[in-house]
Amino acid sequence: MEAVMKYLKPKRFSALILTPIMVLTMICTAYSQNAAEMEESLFIRLGGLEQISLVVNDFVDVFIQDPVILSNPVVKERKTADTAPYVKFQVTTMVCQVTGGPCQYTGLDMREAHRGLNVSKREWDRMVELFVGTLEKHQVSAEASEELLHIMGTTKDDIVVSGNR
Repeated sequence: MEAVMKYLKPKRFSALILTPIMVLTMICTAYSQNAAEMEESLFIRLGGLEQISLVVNDFVDVFIQDPVILSNPVVKERKTADTAPYVKFQVTTMVCQVTGGPCQYTGLDMREAHRGLNVSKREWDRMVELFVGTLEKHQVSAEASEELLHIMGTTKDDIVVSGNR
């Protein structure tokens, strides 16, 4: 070490030691911030799978009984108490996946799942109202609700029939 020190000026040696330490500190800080963000995924902030399944369960129960939703004869025929358990499972799995949870949604894409239902903008808006009411009932935070509604909004063009948007 003495031989090395002879050729290094003190300032240069400090820079050689401090630079890697600074880089490591920045990497560790970034990693811990990313780890904290991962822990705070929307899935976690929604309460995990149990809470998501409770919200979806209540939402589907309200949805399949709503007069505005049932004014669409095709929806009235297809979205019944008999089909509700399947719908609840699929929606729960999808919400779990899109919010960063461990679930793997294997159902149809939104366009295919809603093909032939002729969903109108009015029905979409009512569905959003019902969903917001369900989120409020379960005391989901405004921030988490907003994030979830934003994700849901990305599916609108695949669900609402063209011309009814």
